[in-house]
Amino acid sequence: MEKCPLCGAAIDGGVDTCNDRYFGEVLAREYDDPEGYGSVHLLTVDSYALQHSESHSPRSNAYHLVRLGWLLFCNGDGSIRQANKGPMPYIMEHYYLEFPFLAPPPAGQRGSITVLDIFNAKSPGEHIELSRQWGIAVWDAFKEYHEWVKQTLEKSGVKMNK
Repeated sequence: MEKCPLCGAAIDGGVDTCNDRYFGEVLAREYDDPEGYGSVHLLTVDSYALQHSESHSPRSNAYHLVRLGWLLFCNGDGSIRQANKGPMPYIMEHYYLEFPFLAPPPAGQRGSITVLDIFNAKSPGEHIELSRQWGIAVWDAFKEYHEWVKQTLEKSGVKMNK
């Protein structure tokens, strides 16, 4: 069995399979059931993006980490419907160009939970709980940037609960 070279999930086929098959299926479940699986959509998007940060720009890492901090520690709305976008539109308008290029932790050290764990969830409740654990595991892997995230959220008027 191979491993995804970025997140470390035990899958055959590398990053493409990780994205196309596993993350694609997770997203499909979330869109098919927005009240159940989709209630943590942004957590899964941010966690996956940060574990596969080479797939997008380093500045995008900063966006996903700020939003992950907001979702986890500011009671942010992570639903697929995103009724309350919280501080993110303000942050994007006022601070995005100041976002640093965040270097990710080494591949395979970006959290012990991966998209494969979420893919294997047997119910919406399990999906929700695992997605929250995934977000926390990824957050912890990016610990060197926590103070920057806290300052960015506080500049936009949001206080972290951590």
